[in-house]
This record gives sequence, structure tokens and C-alpha cells, in this order.
Amino acid sequence: MDPLLPVLLLLLSLAAFSAASDEIDGCGGFVEASSGLAKSKRASESKFDYSDITVELCTVDGLVKESTQCAPNGYYFIPVYDKGSFIVRVKGPKGWSWKPETVPVVIDQNGCNGNADMNFQFTGFTVSGKIVGAVGGKSCSKDGGPSGVKVELLSDLDELVASALTSSTGGYAFVNIIPGLYRLRASHPDYEIEMTGSSEVDLRFGNAVVDDVFFVSGYNIHGSVVAQGNPILGVHLYLYSNDVKEVPCSQGLTDAPREGALCHAVSGVDGKFSFRSMPCGSYDLLPYYRGENTVFDVSPSSLHVSLEHSHMTIPQKFQVTGFSVGGHVVDGYGAGIEGAKVIVDGQLRAVTDNLGYYRLDQVTSKKYDIVAEKDHYKFNRLENFMVKSA
Repeated sequence: MDPLLPVLLLLLSLAAFSAASDEIDGCGGFVEASSGLAKSKRASESKFDYSDITVELCTVDGLVKESTQCAPNGYYFIPVYDKGSFIVRVKGPKGWSWKPETVPVVIDQNGCNGNADMNFQFTGFTVSGKIVGAVGGKSCSKDGGPSGVKVELLSDLDELVASALTSSTGGYAFVNIIPGLYRLRASHPDYEIEMTGSSEVDLRFGNAVVDDVFFVSGYNIHGSVVAQGNPILGVHLYLYSNDVKEVPCSQGLTDAPREGALCHAVSGVDGKFSFRSMPCGSYDLLPYYRGENTVFDVSPSSLHVSLEHSHMTIPQKFQVTGFSVGGHVVDGYGAGIEGAKVIVDGQLRAVTDNLGYYRLDQVTSKKYDIVAEKDHYKFNRLENFMVKSA
């Protein structure tokens, strides 16, 4: 036998071993547009370049082990150095939709999923926007907006394509939308929504952010007034603010308890009152209740409320706790006596002013024992004196 033959066979074996040891397994396939997305592409638009798309090899827990950029035609290949179970994940620009988003893979002696291609399709883009609400003062969040508004995306044939509800910031988004001409529609059972611009959307090959074309003109403040649990009719409520300068309400302010009232409401037979279409902001509510000759006491005497981008029902009820009455302490000549103490049922309730007048607050309709006291004076007592509102 030729003495060089064993040496040659050894070299060939080493070369084969080296080639086998250098062979690298990998996961590969294509990223491409779906047929619906491809059909929507306009002839004037340039051929799509997939090189901005990333494909990642991740552990089952989501830890990225390897990643690669796609070739311009969408082909990708990820080298794999370990055996086991993994996930291949596609990542593109934010707002793009994928089918599928991930593919589970097993890498063993047969390669990555048996060396089968793992292909991904991107199927659509995102159309997003915001519903704007009325802002009255600096206390309103700049990022806020009315939530729960239904926004619909309609085709040029008025067919419903997608719908969404606005978030706590007023934002909405439609995902997986193919390019085309669309129209927006917004609705809410309790809000008055105005349209301040065109609702048409011309979606090209990419995401779209819609202009703020929908506007909620204001929000309602609801509350109630009771006395011993029963609703009270005819209590006047006045709205003030150091934050909001103008509201769409200016009637019935002439009898306000103090100047600067923005709006006025009156409780109905059910004890409820409402301020409608108020802009977001901070307000103070002052109740005022009087009969023909009597001013009633209402608690609390004022209430601070912060109106966000939604209707508001005040959880605390106004309570009519009684009424106020006045009196006059005089001497035998009818002249007022200053500094006389007025004792009601054994409790000091008032002191007369320089003209002898006094005021008793939070009085209810019942009988009282009332007496006036001052050094060197003696006064008649009012025993079982019935006090009534009028």
C-alpha cells in the first residue's frame, strides 16, 4: 500500500471534522407585507425596504440572546449556538401589527424547527388621536381628556372598520389598519361633542396621528340637598372659582350671597341640582336658602370641588340644619341695650350689638326658653316660646 495513503485519509478526516465543528445552526425566514397591505400600496409609493425590521431570538422568558436586521427584501438569518427551546420575535416600528408576533422554536440536532422557514407578515398600521375636553383653569391636567368616548373608524362606504373607547387622557387608537380613505365618528351618551375640523383620514403607508377634531364642550356637576334625610326644594347654589374665569352660565346671579358668582342652580323637588357644561377646573359651591322672612342654615356653608374631564356627582349632600332668627333687647323706653347676653335653654347663644340686636343661628321649629342677661338689668323671660320659620 502507498505509504502516503494513511496520511491523506487522516487529513481528510480532520478536514471533515473541522467542517462539522464549524457548522452553525440558525433560524431564518422572511418578513413581508400581507396580501391586503400589499394591495393597498399606491403605485407612486416606493418599494418597501425591510432593513429597519429586527428579528430576535429570545429565551422562553423573553431574554434576547441574538438579533439581526432584515435584508432589504425581508430575509433574515439568526445564528444559534445553543440547543433548547426559544422564541423568535419580530420587532418593527411602534404601531405596526404583525402576524404572528412570535414563533416558538426548538433547536436540536435537526436544526431550528427542522430548518423550516419562520415567516412573519406585517398586516397594518395604527391610527391614533385624542378627544379634547373644555379646560377652564390651570388646575386641569394638560394630558387629561374625556374617557369613555366611543370613536369609530368608517370606510369611504360608511362601513365600520374599527371602534375604540378613549382612555383617561382622552386618547384613542385603531390598530392593524391598512392604508386607505377613512372617516371618524365620535359619540357618548352623556357628552355634547362638537367637531372642529375635518373627520377624514387619508392613511398612507405608515402610522397616522389624527388632528384634534372632536371637542367635549363641558361637564356636569350634580349634587343634592336634604333635611333630616328628606329632599329640599328651592335651595339656591352659587358657583365661584379662583381658577376658572368664565363658564357658559350667567343667569340668576343678582341675589348671590357674595360677588363674583359664575353660575347659579336651584334644587328641585327631589332635592337635586345641576351645573351643566362646566369646563374642567376647581370650584367652590355656596348654598343659600331663605323663606319669605327667614334665612335657613345649610351645612357645609361652602364646598370645594375639583372637576376633571368627566361628569361629577358630589358625594357629600348639603344639609339644611335649621334657620336663623333675629331679636331685639330693649329697655323700658324701647332703646336697644348693647352687650346683653341671650341665653337659650340655658346656653349662651348670642350677645346683642350696639343697637341691641342679636341673631340666633341653626334654630329649628320648636319651643324654647329664652332670657336676656346683663348686670344691673332685669328682663322678662320667654318661656316655651314657639319659634317658626317663615
